[in-house]
This record gives sequence, structure tokens and C-alpha cells, in this order.
Amino acid sequence: MTTDEQIISYAVKVNTGSGVLISTLSQDYSYVLTARHVVGERAEISRNGRVINVIGSPYHHSEVDCSIIKVEFQADIKQRTLMQALPAGSGISYVGYPRSNHETDRPFKIYTGSSNDVAHQVIVCNLTGNPGQESIEGMSGGAIYHIDGDIAHLWGVEARMDDEDPDARYGRIRCFPISRFEEIIEANDLLQIAPYYMGCFSNFKGDIFDFNAANPANVQKLRQKLNEQAEWLIEHGMPTPHDLMMRYRRELLIGDDEPSDTVLSREIWVAYFEFVIVCSILDDVYVVDEAYLELLDRKCRFMYSSSGDNWIRRLSDIFKAAKGMLEANGAMLINSPEENAVDVPDSDDLNEVIDDIASSPKFRELARIDSAHVELWGTYSVAHLKGLRNKYVLAKHREYGSVNIGSQLTKFKGYYGSAIKDGS
Repeated sequence: MTTDEQIISYAVKVNTGSGVLISTLSQDYSYVLTARHVVGERAEISRNGRVINVIGSPYHHSEVDCSIIKVEFQADIKQRTLMQALPAGSGISYVGYPRSNHETDRPFKIYTGSSNDVAHQVIVCNLTGNPGQESIEGMSGGAIYHIDGDIAHLWGVEARMDDEDPDARYGRIRCFPISRFEEIIEANDLLQIAPYYMGCFSNFKGDIFDFNAANPANVQKLRQKLNEQAEWLIEHGMPTPHDLMMRYRRELLIGDDEPSDTVLSREIWVAYFEFVIVCSILDDVYVVDEAYLELLDRKCRFMYSSSGDNWIRRLSDIFKAAKGMLEANGAMLINSPEENAVDVPDSDDLNEVIDDIASSPKFRELARIDSAHVELWGTYSVAHLKGLRNKYVLAKHREYGSVNIGSQLTKFKGYYGSAIKDGS
């Protein structure tokens, strides 16, 4: 599916206007974001020509032309939102259902353009070709996206053309950012905008510890015991992915160049779930609550990168983050899409990156680096979760296959504990 096909698939008709689907922390319903003037007294919504059931009455913003409508759950929504301002001139795409296209085989339309300004919680964009109001009639409530590579980020919802003089309404549209819709959510105590799977770690039970061993039967019992640990933690009140996202935010991400919306991806929470399960086994902990998280925050941290590059390249970013997070002898557990990752960096990698950081004039000024700081860095251990899996599960699958089910976690704990705590 192309990026354009993706954003078209999330567009809906709302009465004679438009809207956009977005997911929430529920599998009972989804949201449609639109302009209030489009909704009127009663909303009729369709997606790709199919009517979508509306749940309850719409929720309106008390001050601006924004509304949220609950609709029946749409399982295929994978929206990424963009909350920050974009520099003037950044590319945008605007999608909706103009009235002039209603009876055609392409009832939707996409305009491209660029951002003009963001001021006073209003986004103004310029559309390529300077279409007039008659060309975009029916697109009110349509979505504004910023396309970054092959990823579409929902940035706002259009409400009207920008010019006050009807005769001058060409090519400029006025939109509201997602933050205005979050104000509706807060005012009405609604569930947050987020992928539904952020509501509970139970949504990831089928994804964790997917060991691609040469003989899968050898690690079947180990995976069974790890899944039992996962179920126990969920049943005993483990915080939701959304709660943890709000707790850590960018602290989960490696480097300033990692997109902020990575914290909403499914991959990071599958990896985080594995991290917590591993930590709970190493610590003999059976309840992950606020007290345990506070303890874990100072001795073991999780960080993620969406890059498939060799993770050792990011050691500098990882160690700089570790200094602000960990006490002496703390551990950083890393994950990324790199399937063939090494488990731990070798001593040359560690010495090189510590020496590089310590000799940086800029970082020396910021961190007041002295010999004690350098010595502290030397106490940290760093490991990649996929690397640990490769070395201590996949390469040793026969060992797991030869022991009884009651010994699975003991063997797992021994290998992982040695690697994480000793760094070897």
C-alpha cells in the first residue's frame, strides 16, 4: 500500500463533509476527527462507501471548530500523529471528499502543498495550484498529513479556507492541530488517542520471545515458561504501555534523531515487554508496580532504536543517556530491528567510546567530566536483547531441549544474569 493509499483508507465522509479515522485505547470503538460545522445535529459516516455505525453523540470543542465522533472499532488503523510545529515550507498532503467528486469512481481527492505558519494553535497551509473554495467544498474536516519518507504523520484537521474575503479564497486552508482534539478528550474524560494495543500488554502476548531456533521444539518449553511469567505480570497489575509511554517518553529512545512517534510503535512495546519479563526473572520479582519501577529505573534501563544499523554505532548515545539515568553498576538493555546483533560490545568498543566522550570539550563542559565520571561509566554494562537471544537461546537450543520444564528459567536466568550483570 502506498502512502497515498494509506491516508485515503483513513479518510471518511461525514454528512456532506469529510473526517479522518484515528485509534484510541479501546477495541470497542475508534474516533473520527472532523470540523464541528460538518457534524450538524446528526452524523452519518461512511468509509470507502460503507456506512460506519456511530456510537453516541458527538463531542464538540467549546471554542473552536473541532469535533470527535465515536464509531465502531476499525481494526486496521495505524495512524502516526505529529504534535510539534513544522518549519514553514514543509510538505503536506490534504485528503478528503470534495462534492465535485462524489459521483465519480474516485470520490476522494488529495492536494499537496506546504505549511505556511502555525500561530495561536491554528495551522495555515498553502495548497499547490491555488484551488478555490468550490474545488474543495466537502473537504472540510479532512486530514492534513506530513509525509516523511514512506510514513504519513497526521498533523491536523482542516476547518475552512483561510481568507476572510470569499472572493480571495484560493489555495490557503486553516486547520487545527491534534492538540485541539486532545482538549476535547480531556474535557469529556474520554480515552486517549493512541493505538488500541497501548491499552494492555496482553495485546503482545503472541509476539514475545519468538525464538527462531534450528529446532523449535527445543525452546518450546522455555517460551512456555516465559509466557507464564508474562501472564502473571499482566494479571497482577503491570502498568499499561500507555502509562509507561507517558512515564518515560523519549527516555526510551536512542539518540535525538529517533522520531518521537516511535514510542507508539508496536515493535518498541513488544521489546519493552520482553525487557520487563527478563528483569523480573533476574530480580525474582512477580509484581511490576510503581515501587519496582522506581528501583529498576536506577539500576536497569531499556532503550530502543528503529534503525537496523549495527547498534554498536550508538554506544556514545547510550552511555550519555546512562549517565543521567543509572547508578553505578547499572545496565542498559537495548533493542532494535537488527536481528544478527552481537550481545555485548567488546572491551575495545567500550574503551573507545568512553575515551571519546571524556575527551569532548562540549560534553566536558556540560557534564563536568572528571576521572570519577569516567570511572563510573566503566561500571555500566550494556547488552542487546536480540544479541542475548542469539547467544544464550538460539545457539544453545539443544541445552534447553535436554532439561525438564522446571529448569528452563533457571538456565535462562543464569545465562542472562551473567551477561547483563557481568557484561560478558
